[in-house]
Amino acid sequence: MKTFLASIAVVFALTACHVSGMSSAVPGAAGDAPRGTQDFLGGAPAAKIQIALFDAPLTGMPGVKVNVALAGVQLLTSTGTVPFVSYAQPQVVNLIDLQKSPLTFDGTAPGGRYAGVRLLIDSAHSNVVIGATTIPIVWGTPGNPTASPVIAVDFNVAFAAGTLLSGDATKLTLDFNVMQSVRFANGTIYVQPSVTAANAAGQVAGTIKNRAGKPVANASVLATDLTGHVVNVTASGSDGTFALHALPPGAYTIAVKNSYVTASGETITATGNDAGATPSKLVVLSPEDSLQLDSLVD
Repeated sequence: MKTFLASIAVVFALTACHVSGMSSAVPGAAGDAPRGTQDFLGGAPAAKIQIALFDAPLTGMPGVKVNVALAGVQLLTSTGTVPFVSYAQPQVVNLIDLQKSPLTFDGTAPGGRYAGVRLLIDSAHSNVVIGATTIPIVWGTPGNPTASPVIAVDFNVAFAAGTLLSGDATKLTLDFNVMQSVRFANGTIYVQPSVTAANAAGQVAGTIKNRAGKPVANASVLATDLTGHVVNVTASGSDGTFALHALPPGAYTIAVKNSYVTASGETITATGNDAGATPSKLVVLSPEDSLQLDSLVD
């Protein structure tokens, strides 16, 4: 990754591409304000839904921006999609800004059962910015890029949305996780989204230090459930802090790895850690729980 940074001398002219759920045009609406589901579906019985979009840090690249242009948000059903939010113009957000405070989408949808959430991304206005260099994103993987003006990124999370008469909102948490999604190959930035989502999600935060009390940076932190499945991954910042989002209620082992290969194939190596240390801790999350762990000594 550092080698890649050192080699950037020109702005690449790349063609933007598509990941899944092909669409031929960016959904739009009259005016600048986002439109909600009820604008499309009229008087259908409504359920209140709150969606929070988080992200994970991209290690070894201070100051980098991963900009995605959101064209809209849809809800997935067993037979198709239901519009939730649509914009007249794509709304550009730097995913790296969403490590602690989420981008939120609040609205209503017909009550019933859903299979997940789909983000629609305008590929032409999505890019990575490193210093004064702006680099278009190639969606897909090396040797298998995809091409479409709209990228559909699906967050699979089954949920039942009750009607407004029930009072409570359905709360969904999404983690795009650029750390797991970005790969640098042959001078090109590829993004193959590796995403996580949960209903009534919990989160775990903490700090990683070495025996001398100094922060450990770029340590990978994994949340593994009781079946051995890694539910989500993040990395510690330069101050040693970390936050894991979009964790369904349940029991997890929170483990620190000083060398970790991401889903995209990038190797992340911790700095400042003590040799051989690999701390872990068992936690139990209740719905919408937020746990702050004691310092993990690495």
